[in-house]
Amino acid sequence: MKPFEYIEHTADAGMRVSGKTLHSLFNHAAQGVFEMIAVVDTIDETLSIDVDIVAESVEMLFVKWLDELIFRHETDEIFFKRSNIRSISTTELSAQVFGEPTNFDKHIVYTEIKAVTYHQLYVIQNPNGIWEAQVIFDL
Repeated sequence: MKPFEYIEHTADAGMRVSGKTLHSLFNHAAQGVFEMIAVVDTIDETLSIDVDIVAESVEMLFVKWLDELIFRHETDEIFFKRSNIRSISTTELSAQVFGEPTNFDKHIVYTEIKAVTYHQLYVIQNPNGIWEAQVIFDL
């Protein structure tokens, strides 16, 4: 079973994510975004990009993290395959993402994500210690 699941939302799409740690929650969320955009099996890891984010809350950090991945995908024309979070707290994140330049002859594309929204957003740690999040994307 995957640590994320896609949810339907009127005219948009969403995702629920879980992880044993905040670190794994953010990695799983990134993987969910990568797999929503394209078939990751068609993507090689020929380059990496460093990402450093600071936010005022864990929810804002979550949105900024996913926004940054989508922004870099669009502006740098890169399909990402995997993320590696080097350090994380509820307000700061340092990570590396791996992928390769866009090649529409090679990559199988599913959808374009326009934005990450705050609609129905939550990031919580359950009493059992498991982290959960939900996010809605504007497609």
